[in-house]
Amino acid sequence: MKFTIQMFKYLFFFITISLTSLNLSAKSLNFEGLSKFSMNDIQSITSVDVYSNILNINDVNKVLKELSISELIYEVSFKEKDDLFLFLVTESDIIEEIYITNNTWIKDDLILQNLTSKNNSFLTKNKIQDDIKTIKNVYKSKGFQDISIISKVERFSQDRVNLIYEIQENKQQKINSIKFIGNNFFSANYLNSIINSQSIKFYNFFKSGSNLNYYSFEFDKNKIISSYKNEGYENVKVSYMIERSSFNNNILYFYINEGKRIKIENIDFSFNENKVSSFLDNKTSEFIKKVKKNNYYYSKSLIDEYLDLYNSILVSNNIHNIIIEAIFTDNDDKLNLSFVAQEKDPIVVNKINITGNSITKNKTIRSKLSIEPGQYLNNFLFENSVNNLKRYPYIKDVETFTNIDNQLADITIDIDEEVKTGNILLAGTFNADTGAGVTFGIEDKNIYGSGNSINSDFLVNSEDLKFSLNFKQYPILNPDLTNTYTIFNQDNDYTNSFGYKASTRGLGYSINFRQNDKLSYGAGISFQAFKGHSAINSNTSSINDNIGNFENYQTKLSINYDTTNNYFYPTDGHLNRVNFVLSPKDISDNSFYKISITNNNYFKFSKSENYTFFNNNYGYAKSLNSKLKTIDAFGLGGLNFKGFDYKGIGPYDGNVYLGGNEYFTSTLGYGSSFIFDEKDNINIKFFLTTGSIWNSDYTSSSDIDIRASIGTSLDFITPIGPLSFSFAQPFEKQNTDKTRSFNFTLGTSF
Repeated sequence: MKFTIQMFKYLFFFITISLTSLNLSAKSLNFEGLSKFSMNDIQSITSVDVYSNILNINDVNKVLKELSISELIYEVSFKEKDDLFLFLVTESDIIEEIYITNNTWIKDDLILQNLTSKNNSFLTKNKIQDDIKTIKNVYKSKGFQDISIISKVERFSQDRVNLIYEIQENKQQKINSIKFIGNNFFSANYLNSIINSQSIKFYNFFKSGSNLNYYSFEFDKNKIISSYKNEGYENVKVSYMIERSSFNNNILYFYINEGKRIKIENIDFSFNENKVSSFLDNKTSEFIKKVKKNNYYYSKSLIDEYLDLYNSILVSNNIHNIIIEAIFTDNDDKLNLSFVAQEKDPIVVNKINITGNSITKNKTIRSKLSIEPGQYLNNFLFENSVNNLKRYPYIKDVETFTNIDNQLADITIDIDEEVKTGNILLAGTFNADTGAGVTFGIEDKNIYGSGNSINSDFLVNSEDLKFSLNFKQYPILNPDLTNTYTIFNQDNDYTNSFGYKASTRGLGYSINFRQNDKLSYGAGISFQAFKGHSAINSNTSSINDNIGNFENYQTKLSINYDTTNNYFYPTDGHLNRVNFVLSPKDISDNSFYKISITNNNYFKFSKSENYTFFNNNYGYAKSLNSKLKTIDAFGLGGLNFKGFDYKGIGPYDGNVYLGGNEYFTSTLGYGSSFIFDEKDNINIKFFLTTGSIWNSDYTSSSDIDIRASIGTSLDFITPIGPLSFSFAQPFEKQNTDKTRSFNFTLGTSF
């Protein structure tokens, strides 16, 4: 007991001594290096009383912290001197200009726009450190992992300086190869096809492999996770690692722990007793059918799809106080899934703030929103508004921030827009049908921030001289509706095919409505002034009927249903298109109607780079006068029927090919990217094509003579457009048909 009391006495003594020492260390503050600023300026920066004579080390630390983050102070430190805490201050200068030097790969503008330091702002040491981190991150996103940066400050005047960042870029790092470890369900080829990162390919001269970019790798990791979760692997785990060597041989590894594949054991719709059940019941059976079709395996995307659908149905029926949620209970490798109707207090939109737009007007952006202040906040409508904005060509991305207070929502919509919306295109083209050519175009996707666009296209090749001016308008409140106004002029040399030359000029208007990502409708009207010129000496009516001056009015209707996965070279999905053209009899010199039907089908082998396709085309035309002129008839051969020459199939009068009022083609084929990665858009195809063209008004015969060819093609995308090589050999043809085995196409015509 005595010993314990004695210990407490010693402990009390030491605590007293320590506190006394702390008080004894109390000193006043003094500042060295102040010239532009006074003690009053310093006092305005810090919460500590700098005029006090009783300050301790805690006060010093607070002053240090507050001064170091102040824009007025470039750098600050302190030392103890006698009875003072002496602060050594370097005052901030104003930045006159910021210079980036020795940068080759990345332009000044891209670096400067991300810096914390700006012209005519105070320069601080913290800003320089932040800038260096920012510049390194910009370079790392482009594959420069070993970047080094030196900052220099050069005095411009008494209180103004130039800030210089000297960059040593070193070598840009690329991904040489990508490897997947632990993947059993998905093949490496499939995983390669869904991620953005690409390895260096010896066969692809137009792609050099992805940059070594860790931000992109994180995105790829999440893509792999999502793909597994959509196939029932809810507990999948993915990580990545870069193996770098001194020879710049960088290998990207993805390590995958698939876990167990999970099935849905029970599905319960807890809203059956709720007042919303009548709106949703017809969709519950649809969901169950899709789950059953998926063999009851869990699919996150399917569940999210129906959650969005259920909640959108409620919104459309003006139900804003109920939300449908999905609740899971885990039972080993099986899940119990419940859709529950949760009541909630409706949230009202208070304010909508638009930020980030320097070109596009606020009213233009607000006109595209499905929500407005005073309405109930609904996540479906809100997300729909964001997605609507992303569809416009002048908007790169959209971020949203929502602050809710007392059931009132303040929404901020931050726009990442295309600041430079004007483009100039100059490209060379080669088409096996029309020969070499040049295209030139000027475009502005966001005229004066209105959201409307204008473009002019010019094309010249061995057979065509075309010019068009198009103005595209997006009506307020509907991003899926597009009005297009066109003025055009073109000269065509049809000497080799139809025996004459022609000039056409006119104007048109079209409207296109996109109902969803798959289905769209179009309608249009146009006026054309046509002039045909004699090209060869012939008395045949098929040529002479196209010589002279004609005025035509046309109306056009179209329906397009497209579920394909790639615009240029699809490997999965369907394309169904119907086009109808009418040139009315009473107001047109050449009166006719035409209907064209496209039915293309692509069937991809499951989780494979191989696919089959079955493509069909049919056209029918009929004159409302006496004869359908060859200028308005269909042509077959060349790129639309490989193995035959351009418009080199069908009725022939001894001088020229006449085209036809009716045609069809069917192509059955097999495609694969087994030699290449699928995402390189490089395909090898083998195909068999059959078809015919017949029923010209300039012949008495209406016989259908079947043609057929077999061939192969190599197709891929280049920086200047699609490139295609094909070789096809006819094995069923007529004596008058012109054949052509090899086709080569490069570039895209307007």
